Amino acid sequence: VLFAVLVAAFGTLFFAYGQADPCRALAVERARRSQAGTIVEPWTRVETAQMSTGACISGLLDSWGERLTRYV
Repeated sequence: VLFAVLVAAFGTLFFAYGQADPCRALAVERARRSQAGTIVEPWTRVETAQMSTGACISGLLDSWGERLTRYV
């Protein structure tokens, strides 16, 4: 069961961002949400490369939460 949850989580990351790594996915998410657009992705990758996996996951969850609460 745990394996299925992990596969689903990483599959979702890959489908949404083209990345299975949470830190790279966070970089894509931040670039997409920035006013400058995806052109800033190289800089967001540099920024997230310094973060732990846990911090990246937390950042993704925070960003998704912001998106959800914006429409409620």
